[in-house]
Amino acid sequence: MLRQIYTKILTLLVLVSCRTDVDLVAPEARERLVVYGILQAEADTQYIRIGRLFVTREDAASYAAQTNLSVAAQVKLTDGQQTWIALPETVLKTPDKPFFPVQVVYKFFMRPVPRTRYTLLVEVPDNPSLNVRAHTTVPSAPYIARPESIVFITALPSYPSVDLTKRYTIQFFPQSNLQLSSLAAGYELSFSFRYGEVRGNDTLPRLLSIGPRRIEATGSSTQTYTLQDRELLTTAYSNLFPFSFPYVYDNGRLSQAWSLQITALDTALYTYLRVNDPANTDFTTVKPEYTNVENGLGVFGSVATARRFFRIDSCSEYLLRLNNAPRPATPCSLE
Repeated sequence: MLRQIYTKILTLLVLVSCRTDVDLVAPEARERLVVYGILQAEADTQYIRIGRLFVTREDAASYAAQTNLSVAAQVKLTDGQQTWIALPETVLKTPDKPFFPVQVVYKFFMRPVPRTRYTLLVEVPDNPSLNVRAHTTVPSAPYIARPESIVFITALPSYPSVDLTKRYTIQFFPQSNLQLSSLAAGYELSFSFRYGEVRGNDTLPRLLSIGPRRIEATGSSTQTYTLQDRELLTTAYSNLFPFSFPYVYDNGRLSQAWSLQITALDTALYTYLRVNDPANTDFTTVKPEYTNVENGLGVFGSVATARRFFRIDSCSEYLLRLNNAPRPATPCSLE
């Protein structure tokens, strides 16, 4: 979800016709910058996508595919004491997106500090009216209490085992220091599974991502999310296909094949995601336009992620057809 935001560019067609011989363009259709950027507390390089709002009488998707909407800008980031200057980087679009083949993103070489307020400044030398700014305060990374980081089996360190056929409660705190607020408006919870798909003599690496599931911050000292019976198991099962190929993975004590990620979202990003979530609207609802970019559109936010690795039990391994696992002696089924 977050990577898609980096490469997404907002397009808007605003045209009001009052009669056949006079066309009026709405005042809000003036040229403006569109900014998408998410600071990641765990990354050393940050990316900002900057484009232009456009008005056209053509098909919007066709226009975006044929028109370079990138902007030659000066992009700065500051925390009030230090300033970073972004460098432009040309990238190719993803094949299934309809935008212009060449895109420009701006990157900063820096690692955001949690609980620090950052200001993004964008200036277009050729058009001073397009200058914009936006702010974000980086939240603290949550502290995951369950599953545990390490358990000991026969005195040997191991990642905890989770029975995917049974209900399991994930528990986390807003941050490790409970004396401070986390500054997170909400969280996203997701899972990753790294495995191999065996095709003849080759084993092709695969990554299965499940989620994200959004959780609103409650402000309490602890938060939970309960996986229902077989919830994660059936989702993984339905995504491991085709069934005709064997699947293998590292099931050692300290294997990092299975992981849980909980990401803290700042207020701007959490609000933006909620406003644009189809689950919060219907066909009769006019979606409001949310932005925290002054004199522009888009969103400038920040996130901080915590991660835990875990293993799965023998029944889950058998049901997911992993490592040619044998049927366990105890009852084991997807139902």
